[in-house]
Amino acid sequence: MNIPNGMKLRHLEAFLAVAEAGTITAAARGRNVSQPALSKTISELETQLGTPLFTRTGRQAVLTPAGEAFRRHALSSLQSLENGVRAITGGGRTDVVKVGVLPTVASGLFPTVALEFSELRPDARIAIITGPNRYLIERMRSGGLDLVVGRMAPAREMAGLSFEYLYDETVYLVGRKDHPGRSLSPVEALRRYPVILPNPGSIIRQQVMQYLIASGLDDSLSVRFETVARPVGLPLVENSDILWFISRGVVERELSEGRLDMLDLGVEYMRGAVGLTRKFDFTRGSPADFLAGLLHQRAKDFSAR
Repeated sequence: MNIPNGMKLRHLEAFLAVAEAGTITAAARGRNVSQPALSKTISELETQLGTPLFTRTGRQAVLTPAGEAFRRHALSSLQSLENGVRAITGGGRTDVVKVGVLPTVASGLFPTVALEFSELRPDARIAIITGPNRYLIERMRSGGLDLVVGRMAPAREMAGLSFEYLYDETVYLVGRKDHPGRSLSPVEALRRYPVILPNPGSIIRQQVMQYLIASGLDDSLSVRFETVARPVGLPLVENSDILWFISRGVVERELSEGRLDMLDLGVEYMRGAVGLTRKFDFTRGSPADFLAGLLHQRAKDFSAR
Protein backbone atom coordinates (compact mmCIF):
# COMPACT_ATOMS: atom_id res chain seq x y z
CA MET A 1 0.00 0.00 0.00
CA ASN A 2 1.62 3.25 -1.17
CA ILE A 3 0.59 5.43 1.81
CA PRO A 4 3.24 7.31 3.86
CA ASN A 5 3.75 5.64 7.24
CA GLY A 6 3.39 8.90 9.12
CA MET A 7 0.08 9.93 7.55
CA LYS A 8 -2.70 9.97 10.10
CA LEU A 9 -6.38 10.85 10.17
CA ARG A 10 -5.59 14.24 11.72
CA HIS A 11 -3.55 15.17 8.63
CA LEU A 12 -6.52 14.55 6.33
CA GLU A 13 -8.96 16.36 8.61
CA ALA A 14 -6.65 19.37 8.91
CA PHE A 15 -6.10 19.49 5.15
CA LEU A 16 -9.82 19.38 4.40
CA ALA A 17 -10.52 22.04 7.02
CA VAL A 18 -8.06 24.46 5.41
CA ALA A 19 -9.33 23.63 1.91
CA GLU A 20 -12.87 24.50 3.00
CA ALA A 21 -12.05 27.59 5.06
CA GLY A 22 -9.57 29.09 2.59
CA THR A 23 -7.24 30.29 5.35
CA ILE A 24 -5.26 28.50 8.04
CA THR A 25 -6.46 31.05 10.60
CA ALA A 26 -10.14 30.33 9.95
CA ALA A 27 -9.57 26.57 9.84
CA ALA A 28 -7.66 26.66 13.13
CA ARG A 29 -10.47 28.62 14.74
CA GLY A 30 -13.04 26.14 13.51
CA ARG A 31 -11.08 23.16 14.84
CA ASN A 32 -10.22 24.87 18.13
CA VAL A 33 -6.46 24.50 17.63
CA SER A 34 -3.69 27.06 17.36
CA GLN A 35 -2.64 28.38 13.97
CA PRO A 36 1.00 27.23 14.35
CA ALA A 37 -0.16 23.72 15.24
CA LEU A 38 -2.40 23.50 12.18
CA SER A 39 0.33 24.94 9.94
CA LYS A 40 2.71 22.28 11.23
CA THR A 41 0.20 19.52 10.46
CA ILE A 42 -0.26 20.77 6.90
CA SER A 43 3.53 21.02 6.41
CA GLU A 44 3.92 17.44 7.65
CA LEU A 45 1.36 16.24 5.13
CA GLU A 46 3.00 18.14 2.27
CA THR A 47 6.37 16.63 3.24
CA GLN A 48 4.90 13.14 3.31
CA LEU A 49 3.34 13.61 -0.14
CA GLY A 50 6.36 15.41 -1.57
CA THR A 51 4.37 18.26 -3.09
CA PRO A 52 2.76 21.55 -2.00
CA LEU A 53 -0.99 21.28 -1.46
CA PHE A 54 -1.64 24.99 -1.03
CA THR A 55 -0.32 28.22 -2.49
CA ARG A 56 -0.03 30.86 0.23
CA THR A 57 -1.13 34.29 -1.01
CA GLY A 58 -1.23 36.69 1.89
CA ARG A 59 -3.59 35.05 4.36
CA GLN A 60 -5.25 32.91 1.72
CA ALA A 61 -4.46 29.23 1.27
CA VAL A 62 -5.41 28.27 -2.31
CA LEU A 63 -5.36 24.65 -3.41
CA THR A 64 -2.70 23.75 -5.96
CA PRO A 65 -3.69 21.36 -8.79
CA ALA A 66 -2.18 18.55 -6.71
CA GLY A 67 -4.08 19.77 -3.67
CA GLU A 68 -7.37 19.83 -5.57
CA ALA A 69 -6.81 16.26 -6.79
CA PHE A 70 -5.85 15.09 -3.30
CA ARG A 71 -8.91 16.80 -1.79
CA ARG A 72 -11.29 14.67 -3.85
CA HIS A 73 -9.58 11.46 -2.76
CA ALA A 74 -9.32 12.57 0.87
CA LEU A 75 -13.04 13.31 0.96
CA SER A 76 -13.85 9.95 -0.57
CA SER A 77 -11.49 8.11 1.80
CA LEU A 78 -12.93 9.69 4.93
CA GLN A 79 -16.44 8.94 3.72
CA SER A 80 -15.53 5.28 3.10
CA LEU A 81 -14.04 5.07 6.57
CA GLU A 82 -17.17 6.59 8.10
CA ASN A 83 -19.37 4.13 6.18
CA GLY A 84 -17.24 1.26 7.48
CA VAL A 85 -17.62 2.44 11.08
CA ARG A 86 -21.38 2.69 10.62
CA ALA A 87 -21.54 -0.78 9.11
CA ILE A 88 -20.00 -2.47 12.16
CA THR A 89 -21.58 -0.27 14.83
CA GLY A 90 -25.12 -0.48 13.50
CA GLY A 91 -25.23 3.19 12.58
CA GLY A 92 -26.97 2.58 9.30
CA ARG A 93 -29.43 5.43 9.44
CA THR A 94 -29.65 7.93 6.60
CA ASP A 95 -28.90 11.55 7.47
CA VAL A 96 -31.13 14.16 5.86
CA VAL A 97 -29.74 17.57 4.96
CA LYS A 98 -32.58 20.07 4.73
CA VAL A 99 -31.79 22.84 2.26
CA GLY A 100 -33.79 25.86 1.17
CA VAL A 101 -32.91 27.11 -2.31
CA LEU A 102 -34.18 30.34 -3.80
CA PRO A 103 -35.81 29.80 -7.21
CA THR A 104 -33.35 32.26 -8.75
CA VAL A 105 -30.37 30.01 -7.94
CA ALA A 106 -32.01 26.58 -8.03
CA SER A 107 -31.00 25.78 -11.62
CA GLY A 108 -27.39 27.03 -11.48
CA LEU A 109 -24.65 25.86 -9.13
CA PHE A 110 -26.75 23.88 -6.67
CA PRO A 111 -27.84 20.87 -8.80
CA THR A 112 -24.23 20.15 -9.82
CA VAL A 113 -23.04 20.24 -6.22
CA ALA A 114 -26.01 18.17 -5.03
CA LEU A 115 -25.08 15.39 -7.48
CA GLU A 116 -21.47 15.41 -6.27
CA PHE A 117 -22.67 15.29 -2.66
CA SER A 118 -24.85 12.27 -3.50
CA GLU A 119 -21.85 10.41 -4.90
CA LEU A 120 -19.55 11.25 -1.99
CA ARG A 121 -22.11 10.82 0.79
CA PRO A 122 -24.34 7.86 -0.06
CA ASP A 123 -25.25 7.72 3.64
CA ALA A 124 -27.15 11.01 3.37
CA ARG A 125 -29.83 12.57 1.23
CA ILE A 126 -30.84 16.17 0.56
CA ALA A 127 -34.39 17.40 1.14
CA ILE A 128 -34.85 20.53 -1.00
CA ILE A 129 -37.55 23.17 -0.80
CA THR A 130 -37.82 26.45 -2.67
CA GLY A 131 -39.67 29.63 -1.87
CA PRO A 132 -39.25 33.32 -1.06
CA ASN A 133 -36.20 34.29 0.95
CA ARG A 134 -38.14 35.35 4.05
CA TYR A 135 -40.07 32.08 4.14
CA LEU A 136 -36.85 30.05 3.93
CA ILE A 137 -35.18 32.09 6.67
CA GLU A 138 -38.17 31.56 8.95
CA ARG A 139 -38.03 27.82 8.27
CA MET A 140 -34.36 27.84 9.24
CA ARG A 141 -35.03 29.66 12.50
CA SER A 142 -37.67 27.10 13.45
CA GLY A 143 -35.26 24.23 12.79
CA GLY A 144 -36.84 23.16 9.52
CA LEU A 145 -33.73 23.88 7.40
CA ASP A 146 -29.99 23.40 7.83
CA LEU A 147 -28.89 25.71 4.99
CA VAL A 148 -30.38 28.36 2.74
CA VAL A 149 -28.73 29.01 -0.63
CA GLY A 150 -29.51 32.37 -2.19
CA ARG A 151 -29.14 36.12 -1.80
CA MET A 152 -28.32 37.70 1.55
CA ALA A 153 -31.40 38.66 3.57
CA PRO A 154 -31.80 42.22 4.90
CA ALA A 155 -29.70 42.91 8.01
CA ARG A 156 -32.78 43.05 10.24
CA GLU A 157 -33.51 39.39 9.43
CA MET A 158 -29.94 38.09 9.96
CA ALA A 159 -29.72 38.10 13.78
CA GLY A 160 -28.11 34.83 14.90
CA LEU A 161 -27.39 33.79 11.32
CA SER A 162 -24.24 33.87 9.22
CA PHE A 163 -23.97 34.59 5.51
CA GLU A 164 -21.09 32.96 3.65
CA TYR A 165 -20.33 34.41 0.22
CA LEU A 166 -20.25 32.03 -2.75
CA TYR A 167 -20.35 34.14 -5.93
CA ASP A 168 -21.83 37.25 -7.54
CA GLU A 169 -24.84 36.99 -9.78
CA THR A 170 -26.36 39.59 -12.10
CA VAL A 171 -30.01 40.34 -12.77
CA TYR A 172 -30.62 40.26 -16.52
CA LEU A 173 -33.32 41.63 -18.77
CA VAL A 174 -34.09 38.87 -21.27
CA GLY A 175 -36.41 38.27 -24.22
CA ARG A 176 -36.98 35.56 -26.76
CA LYS A 177 -34.53 34.83 -29.56
CA ASP A 178 -34.66 37.58 -32.22
CA HIS A 179 -36.74 39.79 -29.94
CA PRO A 180 -37.74 42.96 -31.86
CA GLY A 181 -36.44 45.13 -29.02
CA ARG A 182 -32.88 43.80 -29.05
CA SER A 183 -31.67 46.70 -31.23
CA LEU A 184 -33.18 49.28 -28.86
CA SER A 185 -31.81 50.63 -25.64
CA PRO A 186 -33.18 48.77 -22.59
CA VAL A 187 -35.14 51.87 -21.54
CA GLU A 188 -36.82 52.20 -24.93
CA ALA A 189 -37.52 48.46 -25.13
CA LEU A 190 -39.15 48.54 -21.69
CA ARG A 191 -41.38 51.40 -22.83
CA ARG A 192 -42.56 49.44 -25.87
CA TYR A 193 -42.93 45.85 -24.66
CA PRO A 194 -44.69 44.14 -21.71
CA VAL A 195 -42.65 43.03 -18.73
CA ILE A 196 -42.38 40.27 -16.14
CA LEU A 197 -41.13 41.57 -12.78
CA PRO A 198 -39.73 39.48 -9.90
CA ASN A 199 -42.27 38.82 -7.16
CA PRO A 200 -42.77 41.49 -4.48
CA GLY A 201 -40.64 40.61 -1.48
CA SER A 202 -37.96 38.85 -3.54
CA ILE A 203 -34.42 40.12 -3.07
CA ILE A 204 -33.94 40.95 -6.75
CA ARG A 205 -37.22 42.89 -6.91
CA GLN A 206 -35.53 45.64 -4.90
CA GLN A 207 -32.69 45.90 -7.42
CA VAL A 208 -35.09 45.94 -10.36
CA MET A 209 -37.22 48.71 -8.83
CA GLN A 210 -34.07 50.73 -8.16
CA TYR A 211 -33.19 50.47 -11.86
CA LEU A 212 -36.70 51.36 -13.01
CA ILE A 213 -36.93 54.41 -10.74
CA ALA A 214 -33.47 55.63 -11.81
CA SER A 215 -34.53 55.22 -15.47
CA GLY A 216 -37.86 57.01 -14.99
CA LEU A 217 -39.80 53.87 -15.88
CA ASP A 218 -41.56 52.89 -12.68
CA ASP A 219 -44.91 54.40 -13.71
CA SER A 220 -44.79 53.66 -17.44
CA LEU A 221 -44.27 49.88 -17.55
CA SER A 222 -46.78 47.41 -18.91
CA VAL A 223 -46.39 44.74 -16.21
CA ARG A 224 -48.18 41.53 -17.20
CA PHE A 225 -46.77 38.98 -14.73
CA GLU A 226 -44.68 38.72 -11.56
CA THR A 227 -42.54 35.60 -11.07
CA VAL A 228 -39.02 34.28 -10.58
CA ALA A 229 -40.11 30.71 -11.33
CA ARG A 230 -38.35 29.25 -14.37
CA PRO A 231 -41.18 26.79 -15.32
CA VAL A 232 -43.59 29.73 -15.56
CA GLY A 233 -41.46 32.60 -16.82
CA LEU A 234 -39.51 30.76 -19.52
CA PRO A 235 -42.45 29.69 -21.74
CA LEU A 236 -44.05 33.13 -21.33
CA VAL A 237 -40.90 34.79 -22.66
CA GLU A 238 -40.14 32.26 -25.41
CA ASN A 239 -43.64 32.51 -26.87
CA SER A 240 -44.23 36.27 -26.80
CA ASP A 241 -42.54 39.69 -26.86
CA ILE A 242 -42.53 39.90 -23.06
CA LEU A 243 -39.27 40.94 -21.39
CA TRP A 244 -38.24 39.38 -18.07
CA PHE A 245 -36.07 40.70 -15.23
CA ILE A 246 -34.46 37.55 -13.83
CA SER A 247 -31.22 36.29 -12.27
CA ARG A 248 -28.55 34.92 -14.58
CA GLY A 249 -28.62 31.41 -13.14
CA VAL A 250 -32.26 30.87 -14.04
CA VAL A 251 -31.79 31.41 -17.79
CA GLU A 252 -28.09 30.80 -18.33
CA ARG A 253 -28.65 27.60 -20.33
CA GLU A 254 -31.16 29.27 -22.68
CA LEU A 255 -28.83 32.21 -23.23
CA SER A 256 -25.87 29.96 -24.04
CA GLU A 257 -28.03 27.91 -26.43
CA GLY A 258 -29.27 31.04 -28.19
CA ARG A 259 -32.90 30.51 -27.20
CA LEU A 260 -33.02 33.86 -25.39
CA ASP A 261 -31.46 37.28 -25.98
CA MET A 262 -30.17 39.58 -23.26
CA LEU A 263 -30.52 43.37 -23.23
CA ASP A 264 -27.50 44.89 -21.51
CA LEU A 265 -28.71 47.15 -18.68
CA GLY A 266 -25.22 48.60 -18.22
CA VAL A 267 -25.42 49.18 -14.45
CA GLU A 268 -23.30 47.58 -11.74
CA TYR A 269 -25.90 47.62 -8.98
CA MET A 270 -27.84 44.82 -10.69
CA ARG A 271 -25.18 42.45 -9.32
CA GLY A 272 -25.61 40.82 -5.92
CA ALA A 273 -23.94 38.26 -3.69
CA VAL A 274 -25.22 34.69 -3.60
CA GLY A 275 -24.21 32.63 -0.60
CA LEU A 276 -25.05 30.27 2.24
CA THR A 277 -27.09 31.30 5.23
CA ARG A 278 -26.95 29.10 8.31
CA LYS A 279 -27.01 29.37 12.08
CA PHE A 280 -23.81 30.28 13.93
CA ASP A 281 -24.04 27.12 16.03
CA PHE A 282 -23.98 24.63 13.11
CA THR A 283 -22.31 21.26 13.70
CA ARG A 284 -18.82 20.92 12.27
CA GLY A 285 -18.32 17.78 10.22
CA SER A 286 -22.05 17.09 9.80
CA PRO A 287 -23.47 16.18 6.37
CA ALA A 288 -24.87 19.73 6.15
CA ASP A 289 -21.40 21.14 6.84
CA PHE A 290 -19.95 18.77 4.23
CA LEU A 291 -22.46 20.07 1.66
CA ALA A 292 -21.56 23.65 2.58
CA GLY A 293 -17.89 22.86 1.97
CA LEU A 294 -18.66 21.45 -1.49
CA LEU A 295 -20.67 24.56 -2.36
CA HIS A 296 -17.72 26.78 -1.40
CA GLN A 297 -15.31 24.72 -3.48
CA ARG A 298 -17.46 24.59 -6.61
CA ALA A 299 -18.51 28.24 -6.36
CA LYS A 300 -14.96 29.25 -7.30
CA ASP A 301 -15.32 27.53 -10.69
CA PHE A 302 -18.90 28.75 -11.14
CA SER A 303 -18.05 32.41 -10.55
CA ALA A 304 -15.09 32.23 -12.98
CA ARG A 305 -17.32 31.38 -15.96
